[in-house]
Amino acid sequence: MSDWGQPASPGPNGSPPRTFWAQPTEVDALGPGQLIRRAFRLYRATPRRFLLVAAGPELIRDLLGIPSLAITLAFVEGFVRVFRDYLAAATADPDVYRANQGALQAAFEAQLRTVLVPQPDLATLSAATGAAGVAVGLIGTAALTVAGLAAVAGRPVSLGGVFRAVAARGGLVKPIIALGIGWLAVSWVPLLLQTSPEFQTWAGAPGSPRSVLLASLLSVLAVVVSVFVIVLAVRWALYIPAVAAESLGIGRGLGRAAQLSGGIRIRLGLAMTGILLMHALSVGVVAAVVGIAVGISAESVEVGVAAYLGASLLGNLLWAPVLPAMLALAYHTRVGQPASTAGGEASPG
Repeated sequence: MSDWGQPASPGPNGSPPRTFWAQPTEVDALGPGQLIRRAFRLYRATPRRFLLVAAGPELIRDLLGIPSLAITLAFVEGFVRVFRDYLAAATADPDVYRANQGALQAAFEAQLRTVLVPQPDLATLSAATGAAGVAVGLIGTAALTVAGLAAVAGRPVSLGGVFRAVAARGGLVKPIIALGIGWLAVSWVPLLLQTSPEFQTWAGAPGSPRSVLLASLLSVLAVVVSVFVIVLAVRWALYIPAVAAESLGIGRGLGRAAQLSGGIRIRLGLAMTGILLMHALSVGVVAAVVGIAVGISAESVEVGVAAYLGASLLGNLLWAPVLPAMLALAYHTRVGQPASTAGGEASPG
């Protein structure tokens, strides 16, 4: 009888034989799905402590975002006003509109361009508060990651202790300050160009060959920079937990993060993308439904917008610990430290 016809040997204790296809496969603890599920389990184990750590930075970020929100609301209001005036002019005298359609459309586009440029003082304030918001958000992410490292190791999560740990790590504080300054510079450059008569004259009127070329080059540059930032974010995704746990400087921290992410960057990127997509979709849909329902019931657009913003802020707070918890779990798995299976809430320090 050939090997193809040989029966499989029985299992232990006379159990039925087990074929290759019946062998249990080892679960990849660093798979995207596993990382996300483990992050949620870790979050559910100590939800109160995670939310307390996230509440302060999220509240400060929301307050710092008020100038940007004011610019957005002014843009929406201005767009609605310009569009309403354009329709009113078109319907008031259709014959005049048909005879001067090009002139009315040019005036409409000019008014829209005016609306798109915010007031210089408010735009400057928005750029400054936006940069501060980025720094505060990174501090919150670092603090939540430290809390995740403590929770996954079974240690108590101290509200003050996590922020003291972040402040004591120069490898965390210095990059956060540098990124905030960089964000401020990037935010100010478009504002300076928009409000510079010399640049506007050099760039030419909208639709001119030079302005179209500049817009195309800037679009390509934005795509290239975005891809570059995403690649670096995945490569150094474990920088915060590595620096927080091992007290590394910036250079050694970057090297350690790149070493830890080697071989799992695609899985890390997919897990990070999955969390961010679920965050954006769930918060966006729920906040939109709440805003529309409240606005219709109250017959007020302002009340609906307020309800939408409130639901968005609450949703962002609830989602804030998920990504840092996933990064803490990925770090512990890579360095070979077993995660704690304790389900109780960590006591305060």
